[in-house]
Amino acid sequence: MGIRMSTLHTFDAQGLFGYGRKILDFGSSNLYGAPASEIADFVRKYNPKPRSDLESWADSLAFRSGTAEDGQARNEAFVGELLEAAGMIYDAIDIADGYKTTIVDLNSRSLPRRMRSYYDTVMNCGTSEHILNQYNTFKAVHDAAKVGGIMLHQVPSVGYTDHCYFCYTSRFFCDLAGYNHYAIEDLWYDGSVENEKLYDSIRQYQSIFPALKKRVEAVGSVEMDTKLDAMTIPTVSIGVIFRKQTRKPFSGTVEMSTSVGTIFLGSRGRGLSRWIRSDHGRLIINLPWF
Repeated sequence: MGIRMSTLHTFDAQGLFGYGRKILDFGSSNLYGAPASEIADFVRKYNPKPRSDLESWADSLAFRSGTAEDGQARNEAFVGELLEAAGMIYDAIDIADGYKTTIVDLNSRSLPRRMRSYYDTVMNCGTSEHILNQYNTFKAVHDAAKVGGIMLHQVPSVGYTDHCYFCYTSRFFCDLAGYNHYAIEDLWYDGSVENEKLYDSIRQYQSIFPALKKRVEAVGSVEMDTKLDAMTIPTVSIGVIFRKQTRKPFSGTVEMSTSVGTIFLGSRGRGLSRWIRSDHGRLIINLPWF
């Protein structure tokens, strides 16, 4: 995953960083677009005793955060390098080796015990959407944060049809906060970064799955397929900052805004929700955590 220096400045203004803070990064994030002067200023802002070679080191990190002659990112600089130079404690978890990374496959493994309730700031900047086991992933974020700690998610919301498994909604994050008694410090949308085509990922798999080849061949002859293939979809991300307020164990969420019944738990039949009538005369359902 990757974070631009301009985005780090935004996170900085939202109180994610500080001297001595313990940071856990879900996915060892590359650093992009970082000018040497901004790197040095960031380090000096937090570290009262910055490294003696700060200027030359900042030049090196800035170079590695930039682009090569072919216009592609070098992918050689890491956010963790910058945060450590600024006097913070940095760890990452990922399925591939990276800077200060512990290998953890969140599809099947829990967060290591030594990392639980330890971190002041936990960052998920574009990792969770690539993992099938969503419950375990968001539980790991919850488990990593200490009470009073901050959890940041900046992930896809709209589009990203050829990028990941999941996109997220504000309803999901608001319910996640409610079920787990998080305070929401901020929630925002960001984009559009670029436009994508619906059928691009289908085309990549058509040689493997014959049914997809038939669907792609319908473009140009079937009106709906032709129309949808011509569409461009903007890519919009969603960001949210939670503050963990209790030691309550992690709770999964149940999306019930469109439910037409009442859900019960256990033999006692304790209702999770009740019907109320809205101002518009239609039935809506109470949030189970409200």
